Amino acid sequence: MPLVTQVRSYELITPLFGGGVEPGETDPVTIIRGPAIRGQLRFWWRACRGGRFNGDLAAMKEAEDKLWGAASTEKKPMPSQVEIVISIEQSGEDEHPFEVVAGSMEGRKGKPKPKPKANEIVAPAYAAFPLQPSEKEMRAGGIGMQTKTVRTKVRFTLKITYPEKRREEVEAALWAWETFGGIGARTRRGFGALKLVSVDGRPVTPPRADEVEAKIREGLQKYVVSGTWPAGVPHVSLNPRMKVTDRHAAPKAAWEYLIKRLRDFRQSRPGASTKQPGRSRWPEPDEIRRLTDCRCDRHAKPLSTVRKFPRAAFGLPIVFHFKDEKIGDPYDTTLQGRDYERLASPLILRPLAYADGAVGLAVVLEGTGVAVLPDGLILRKKEEADISWPVEATIEAHEAQKIPLLDGIPDVLQAFFKEL
Repeated sequence: MPLVTQVRSYELITPLFGGGVEPGETDPVTIIRGPAIRGQLRFWWRACRGGRFNGDLAAMKEAEDKLWGAASTEKKPMPSQVEIVISIEQSGEDEHPFEVVAGSMEGRKGKPKPKPKANEIVAPAYAAFPLQPSEKEMRAGGIGMQTKTVRTKVRFTLKITYPEKRREEVEAALWAWETFGGIGARTRRGFGALKLVSVDGRPVTPPRADEVEAKIREGLQKYVVSGTWPAGVPHVSLNPRMKVTDRHAAPKAAWEYLIKRLRDFRQSRPGASTKQPGRSRWPEPDEIRRLTDCRCDRHAKPLSTVRKFPRAAFGLPIVFHFKDEKIGDPYDTTLQGRDYERLASPLILRPLAYADGAVGLAVVLEGTGVAVLPDGLILRKKEEADISWPVEATIEAHEAQKIPLLDGIPDVLQAFFKEL
């Protein structure tokens, strides 16, 4: 059987978040692991090729296992047809997105608090929030404590070998991984974003920024099949909800732009001051007050009449914390699926490096999101699973008219795209 072997060289244009055996932590020995890349390629193979199985999950899984491998038995060996070898060209440097400083309190030093590194932004704080130390960790570690790190300036090569007859399928997975995916954790928020540098020693010449969208759509037509994907399988549409931003000078600038837009949209408040930002323009806080029957005097009058949780469109779980709990506002609650606590965001945000700078890419994966949850959503009291309320996320057009941020658009992600 004729084989194809390629050596593809990459650099990470955003920091690597995790990627090791322990979740959220970089492996000190193996910076990038072969099984992690194989898992990424399997995912993107499903996302591009799963439509040809007409909704048959078992048939898709069988084809996937034949190509990428599965647990073998004596009677049914399932070796992978794709061989992967990773070589680290540059292991990079550990950097701390956050530092712990003394908070101010009436002119005196207060308790320790996390703060993005002052000298240079390592990663947008809104995307890197899982790396912030908890209050318990800060009480133990104190001001100046060592915080969690990400890895920057990483370069590696992927030697990949596969049967010639599988070329189109493997190339589809590689293209989608390089275009939409990455390495490590939180790739859907831009960490571990890839740049293909060379193939078999030949430099890859990227297009200009103004050609990016056309090139992506050309790839979609080439690699994504038409058809019906099995229910709940995330996939790329031939005509996806997608937005490519204007050109930025560097990938980090494009990334920061995307994350700032997401933060401003999800946390929109009418106040002009960071100390007094005002109440949220979204309906969830008032609905939580209604459900829990907890409301401080200053928030006695609700701002919203929409009894929905539209921000579930960005992924689950969502933890709601009210700073005025001591004077009557609700205790901490968590929005999640009734049977599934976690639901990955269908929204991918990442920078793409090209010949004359970088652009930001936003794209929505189909076949995922709150609409596919089999038993709907609940809001539950944090740490107390037996206290919960059934809730809804999908809003109608007349409800979208009542949420200023949506400007009458019931598709929350589409409304966000208007802000990019």
